[in-house]
Amino acid sequence: MKPRLLAAFFIGSALLVIAIRAQEGDLINGQRIYAAKMCNLCHTLAGESGPMAELGGPLDGIGTKRDAAWIRLYLKDPMAALPEAKMPRIDLTDQEIADLTAFLRGCRQK
Repeated sequence: MKPRLLAAFFIGSALLVIAIRAQEGDLINGQRIYAAKMCNLCHTLAGESGPMAELGGPLDGIGTKRDAAWIRLYLKDPMAALPEAKMPRIDLTDQEIADLTAFLRGCRQK
């Protein structure tokens, strides 16, 4: 294989891996976003909750109750996923949605 072709192959492969990982989301960054967006004000997770936790309810075990596609849809447009949703739309980038999805999918224990 020619050096340029080989270099292009490796660069293309690396970009593909980065794109796949971005789509899957980063669990640790999702946890940071959860804290930064103050999701705990309206949700309970691992026994920690905020003053309006009864509105959003518990997220413990959400990773076993909902698949990634549903969680992504809910984070993008709550009422599209659940017409009776009380959660307002939150300004999140696609990457933040992917990261939050990874974090919430990791919440598998009740």
